[in-house]
Amino acid sequence: MYPVLFRLANIEVYAYGFLLAIAFVIGALGLAKGGRQIGLGEEKLVNFAIWVMVATIVGARLFYVFLDFPRYLAQPLAFFNIRSGGLSFHGGLIAGAACGLWYTWRHNLPQGKVADLTAPWLALGYAIVRIGCFLNGCCFGRPSGLPWALPSAYGDNTLRHPTQLYSLAAGLIIFIVLWWRRKKTHFNGQLFLEFLFLYNVYRFILEFFRETDLYSGFLTLGQAVSLVGAAAAFVAIYVWPLSRGK
Repeated sequence: MYPVLFRLANIEVYAYGFLLAIAFVIGALGLAKGGRQIGLGEEKLVNFAIWVMVATIVGARLFYVFLDFPRYLAQPLAFFNIRSGGLSFHGGLIAGAACGLWYTWRHNLPQGKVADLTAPWLALGYAIVRIGCFLNGCCFGRPSGLPWALPSAYGDNTLRHPTQLYSLAAGLIIFIVLWWRRKKTHFNGQLFLEFLFLYNVYRFILEFFRETDLYSGFLTLGQAVSLVGAAAAFVAIYVWPLSRGK
């Protein structure tokens, strides 16, 4: 594992934070370019990306801390230490989406179109950040004897499912599918809903291989949230348009 990617003078640059920053920069540039192609204000979309980025990080951190609240209650200063990981994608997605809805409403931007522009870059950014997870040794899988098992947990040489790499591959596949689908949708906002559906289906499957002690009944907490998310996205794609006449 390489949690510290490199050093600048006496400053340590963490792999997770560095890859997170790269993901947001690529996403902002892609969003601005896509907006320019359909006549949306480039400056507004860059500001949109910044607002959503901040909301996503805050929401992801709050949800992560909430899931492990007793530890952070005993060490409150640890709340601010995100340079080496500790973010929940589901929490960040909810906070980022809420912020995005507010920003597009506030600046009179077409919400469905902006959401669709965002979807592919969100998938690609997710894939990039999972490289940071692998280098950091977090979000690792369960012990495994499969030929491709790796010591993917920081400070532990146990061979495990490299779930970070599974996530990287899934993120890239979802990005390719959404990029191919971006001009084949029937209503504004559909591509973003397809991202939500694909992500939650993949996440439900991934949880069978990921090391976790957070359970909701017989499912992991991640699986429970993913089931709800996938069902909601499916209904929004196939039922909601019918009530609107597409």
